[in-house]
Amino acid sequence: MLESLVDPDLWLDELPATFSTLVVPPLHFETHVDAAAHARKVVGLDALGQRCYVQHTHTRTEDRFDIDEFPLEVAVLRERRLAWRLASGRWLRLTERLDRLGSCRPRLQRDGPDLVEAFPSDL
Repeated sequence: MLESLVDPDLWLDELPATFSTLVVPPLHFETHVDAAAHARKVVGLDALGQRCYVQHTHTRTEDRFDIDEFPLEVAVLRERRLAWRLASGRWLRLTERLDRLGSCRPRLQRDGPDLVEAFPSDL
């Protein structure tokens, strides 16, 4: 699904300020949703139609039972991976993991930002 950018600053929300002038800005976004896998991927495309921003979010769930023995699906981990293409052709990658979602004290872990030479294969 191709959609226009509604909020021009939305893709910059998690970008470290020191890189804000070094990234290639997207003009359009493609959104891919897999409801069964609880996943969503947003790909930003530049003026040449090449990827310059990617956000991939997915949630892992477990099947459990409530107090009355009715089955229910519970989110236990949410992961978000982001990448921005720099004008130099390198990519800046950031990963956030929010686990223990079923507990009173969820834990947030951030990895990055890391500079990588090519498009991150884990996106």
